[in-house]
Amino acid sequence: MATDKRPRRAPQEADRRRDSGRTRERIISAAVGEFSAHGFSGARVTRIARAAGVNAQLISYHFDGKAGLYQAVLERGTSALDPLPAADKPLSDIAADYVRITGRNADITRLLAWEGLGHTPEAGEHAGIEEHGQGRADFMRRIVGQLRERQAGGEFPDDLDPGHLLLALYAMASAPVLLPQVARQIFGADADRADFQEMFAQQVARLVAHLATGDATP
Repeated sequence: MATDKRPRRAPQEADRRRDSGRTRERIISAAVGEFSAHGFSGARVTRIARAAGVNAQLISYHFDGKAGLYQAVLERGTSALDPLPAADKPLSDIAADYVRITGRNADITRLLAWEGLGHTPEAGEHAGIEEHGQGRADFMRRIVGQLRERQAGGEFPDDLDPGHLLLALYAMASAPVLLPQVARQIFGADADRADFQEMFAQQVARLVAHLATGDATP
């Protein structure tokens, strides 16, 4: 019987890039859950590799190790978590949107909580992480600058400091994700309902909207 002896076609460069890209995506997706559950210190490369269905050596190949993978997760996650507020939206709507964003990206929100507790790579372990942190600091200062402009336009009282307001809004928006037990203590089983996050978002919007009509304290 005749057999096909044509040489097998070597993978094209575009195919290799697509395969490499898909592998990176699987690893990052698996790493988000691992870092969220255990922080950087407690996360294990072997568990990430197993969840991604890849050899652990590929993590070193694609990300230069655990710290490089952590940086990739941070970059992916915070870009989704920190959209620049739209200038044409009222602050109340922006606050509500952020509640929804943190709810949709709960793993990244928890990862940032681990980061605040010190579960991060050692200083100097990966230069990109320090650069990313500086980039986020610059981003936050841009938002504070936008809030000052909104304050000058009369959107909220003069006696509120924009930086402190931003910190309070971040804490408020992430509360259901980071303190679910407190939500359950307040609301009981209702805090576990699928629509609780949306109800909370609407309440946050109403609370922030009251800032525009509140009287400044002496």
